[in-house]
Parts: sequence; C-alpha cells; structure tokens
Amino acid sequence: MDKTIRPAHGGSPSRKGREVLIALAMAVFFSLVFFTCNTPLGPAIGSDNAMYLTMGTAIAKGYAPYSEIFDHKGPLLFILQTLPQLFSGGYSTLSVFVQEVLFLWASLLVLARIARRTGATPVLVQLVYLAVLAPLLDGGNLTEEYANLFTLIGIDTMLTVFDKGDGFGTDKNARSLLLPAAAMGVMATLAFMTRANNMLPLCACVGGLALCLLVSKRFASFGWCALGFVLGCIAAALPILLWLGHYGAIGDAIYGAITHNMMYADTGSISRIHKLLFDSYGHYAIFMAALSCLGAAAYFIRTRRIPLALAMVFGAAGGGLAGFISHKFYNHYLMLSVPLAAMGTAQILALLCERIQKKPLVHGVCAALCAVMLTVTGISANALRESDYAAMLSLTPDAVALYDQVPEADRGRFLAYRVEPKWYVATEALPCMRFYFLQEILADADPAVMDEIVTSFETEPPLWVVLFYNRPYSPPYDARVQEILDTRYAFVDAKGQYQLLKYKEAE
Repeated sequence: MDKTIRPAHGGSPSRKGREVLIALAMAVFFSLVFFTCNTPLGPAIGSDNAMYLTMGTAIAKGYAPYSEIFDHKGPLLFILQTLPQLFSGGYSTLSVFVQEVLFLWASLLVLARIARRTGATPVLVQLVYLAVLAPLLDGGNLTEEYANLFTLIGIDTMLTVFDKGDGFGTDKNARSLLLPAAAMGVMATLAFMTRANNMLPLCACVGGLALCLLVSKRFASFGWCALGFVLGCIAAALPILLWLGHYGAIGDAIYGAITHNMMYADTGSISRIHKLLFDSYGHYAIFMAALSCLGAAAYFIRTRRIPLALAMVFGAAGGGLAGFISHKFYNHYLMLSVPLAAMGTAQILALLCERIQKKPLVHGVCAALCAVMLTVTGISANALRESDYAAMLSLTPDAVALYDQVPEADRGRFLAYRVEPKWYVATEALPCMRFYFLQEILADADPAVMDEIVTSFETEPPLWVVLFYNRPYSPPYDARVQEILDTRYAFVDAKGQYQLLKYKEAE
C-alpha cells in the first residue's frame, strides 16, 4: 500500500505568481553570466554561435535552409536562429539572448511543476538544474539547450500520467493515455528536429514505460500510447516539413540533419572507454547518470511504483548514449542528461526530507553546494567571456577594413573561406556558397562536400574571397581549392590575420 503523502499540485495565485517572478529573475541573472556568446554584458560570440547568427540572418534575408545555407543540425534549429533575426534586421546577439532567456524561463517553470509533483522545493530543484547545467553550456545558443525544454515537458507529462495508482492505471481507461502520449511524441520530435541525438533521453524514457506496459500485459494501454506517440510525432513534424517544402529543401535537410550529421559524429579517433573512465567528461556523465538512477531508487522506495523509476533509469542511459554517440565529446553534448539528473535529485531530496526529518539541513546543504558550483563556474565563464570579447573587438576593425573594399554590387558573390565564423558576424557579411564555414572539416566527414565546393569555384566563382593569413591548416586545404586560389585570384590586401583576394577575370 502506498503511504506516501502526495503534495498538492496546485497553489494559490499569489504563490504561483511568486514562482513565475522568481523563475524569471533566476533565468535573467543566470543567462547574463553563463550565456556568454550573446550576453549584453559583452558577447563572446563563439564559433558555433557565429555560424548560427549567420544562418539565421541569411534565412531571414531570403536564403533557403540547407540548400543555400548549410549546417548539419536539425531544421528546428534553423527556425530558432531565424526568428530572432526576423525581428531585429540580422546579426543581433540581443534578440538571440532574449530567446535563450525565454527558453530557460520556461524550463525553470516546468521544473517547478516537476518539483511540486515530487514533493521537493521548486527553487531548490531549479538551483540544482542550473548548477549542473552551468559547466556544460559552452557559451549557450546550442541545440541541446533548446532541446532540454522539450525533455522537461516530456518528464512532466510522464509524472502527470504515471505518478498515480500503481503507476499504470488499467486498460479500462487506456484511451485516456492517447493525449499524454501524443504530447510525448510532440516533445520527442521537437528534440529530434533540433538535432537527431537530442531525442535520445526522452525516447529512452518512453521505451522504459512501453516495456512496463508490455510486461504487465496492458496491451490496450500500450496500443493507445503507441498511437498517440506516433500522432504526436506527425503533428510536430508536419509544419516543419511544410516549411522545408516551401524552400524545396526536404532532401537537403535529410542529408544535412541525418546523413551528414551521422558522418560528422563518426569522425575522430578518441576512445569512448578512455573518455568515460579517465576524463572529466566521462566523470561528469557518470555523475549525472548516478543522480538520475539514485533518484529512480528513491522514487521506488517512496512509492513502490516501477514504471516511472524504470523510465528514469532508461532516460539516464539515453542521456549517456547521446553524450557518447559521437567521437567529438564537446561538453555541451552532456547537457541532454541534466533534466533527468535534476528530476533524480528532486526525488532524492524528497526522500531525505521524509526520512531524516531535517528538512532545513538538507535544503541548506544542497543550496550551499549549488551556490559554490555556480560561483566557481560563473567566475571562470566570465573570465573566458572577457577574453573572447576582447579578441572579438580586436578582430572586428581588421575584418571591416577588408570587407569595406568589396563593392556593394559584388557582395552577393563574396565568400569567407576557411575563416573563423566570427568573421561573418564582425562584418555582417553573408556567403555566396552554402558551405560557408570550416569547409575542409565538413569535407572530412563527407568528401562530396569538397567536390561541390570545387564545382562552385569553377562554375560560379566568388568574386571576392577572404582567407586566414600565414596560418597552418589542419586538415590542409584541398589541393584543388589551393590551386584555384593560387592561380585564379589576386592578392588585394591583408589586415591582422586575414587577407582579401579578388577573382582575376573580374578585373
């Protein structure tokens, strides 16, 4: 018999209003410090962020996604990068920052709901989420950051449905599972549409719940859940597919978001086992998985309900898979595990407060640990931001001085080749080729990329090209591109680390 006292899910209007304002204040303050790429305190820009600023500005000015401006991320990221630039005129870091704050605010509000359902204190669970998230942000404005909101909504939906009775209900009310399952399908698809592997934690949770339904022979419930999930996937995917179809870019999107993304993830030679066991990246992944799994154990101890506990364990495995499916091992890949780690911590805190009857002590220790983590990480993030912001201020005059030499009439045939993507942001330039950044890096994943670039240089060459100046390259320039640059382009000027070339036949 379940003797757990379940907390009220509601609350007075004034209490909810305070929660909303507290969450907003936390989101704004955290974003100012940790979303360093776009913070109004002095944006550090960042390489990935610069690519996305260029992508969003290009689409806002009429470029087609994937077919005219390329990235191997999901189409929803293209949309999310375009929306801020539609309202700002292009290359606005402030508009992206506002979007990031809104997503984080929404995430914190969902966390408050999860905490109330769990029996934990909302502000404390929000602090845990932020403290665990902070070291992984890499400046912010990344696919995982946006996908976490969808994962959190999925977790909240799971709690709504499975955190009652024996965790299942009966097949007599199986049809009532249709809409929650559809919501899960929507959220999983939105996560997938930011980047394919971002759906893994939530889909793993769904897999755990489905397994429990099958093992318990709740076939009617399983059927309605499966139907709802599929319908939710279709409902979320259809508008995005229609948007891509408007540009005739569905085929290019499949190549970029799935085929090339898988090729890119497979480049690199670092051992996954070594990274897991002997590197801080793996240790942090283990730490978050442990929080989720211990939380699952705490939940089972409190309620004796298996489905949600198993979903949390599966979700931890899905987050781990998402962090190790690629050989790149960027810190922000681990962000996908943070929602389940926060939920696990909420369950642990709820159990401790119930069993040891020293709630102030438990809360005080947890809050102090979070404060220390946020302070240490914040100091480090701010120091890096100041350094990168100073470098951006140094880069901008040289970049603008070169770009000012390109006639207005020729700027539709301009390309920054193999150049730090921040260069586009500094000059507010747009490329004339869809592979506009780190071209040899992309070609390292798929040689067909370089074949297309060479063809573009031969059939519709850029009239003006900017390159890094006196710098070794790894991987080196493709020999065909190097020959084209050496024989068909003339040196015009150099500023700082960059040189400007002009197509000879255009003289």
